[in-house]
Amino acid sequence: MRFDDKQAVSIAVEMERRGEEFYSKTARVSKNPEAVALLAKLAEEERRHMADFQRLSERLCGDGGCSYDEETGTYLTAIAADIVFAGGLMELIPDGGLHSPEAVLRYAIRSEKDSILFYTEMTGHALDESARAVFEEILKAERGHLARLVYLLEKTIG
Repeated sequence: MRFDDKQAVSIAVEMERRGEEFYSKTARVSKNPEAVALLAKLAEEERRHMADFQRLSERLCGDGGCSYDEETGTYLTAIAADIVFAGGLMELIPDGGLHSPEAVLRYAIRSEKDSILFYTEMTGHALDESARAVFEEILKAERGHLARLVYLLEKTIG
C-alpha cells in the first residue's frame, strides 16, 4: 500500500494509540500482578510515544497534526489496526498471555517488529526530506523500544 508522508505519520500516531489501548485493556483483565505492572508500564510507554509522534506529525502538518475527513480517518485507523496488535486480546488468550509477562513481552516484540517494518518502508518511500527525517526519528524510538522489550524478555525468562 502507498500512503503519502502525512498519512503515514498519522498511521504512526494511531498505532501508538492502539498500543496504549491494548496494554491498558489487557492490564484490566489480567489476574497476575506482575503482568498488570508490566502492562501498565508498556501502556505508559505507548502514551509517551504517541505524544512524541504527535509532535512529529505537527512538524509535517502544522499545529494539531494532520486531519482528515471521517472516511479517510477511518481508513487510516483500519490500516493501523492491520499493522500492529491485529489479534488484540484474543491473540493472547491461547498462550495464557493475559496473565503471563513472558507471553505479553513476546506479543509486544512481534508488534514492535511489525511497526519497524512499516516505518522502514515509509522512510524509504518518503517524498519529502523532512518526512524522511520524521520517520528516521520514529524508527530510532521504535528500535530502542524493541531493544528494551527484548532485554525485559531475557530478564523474565532468565
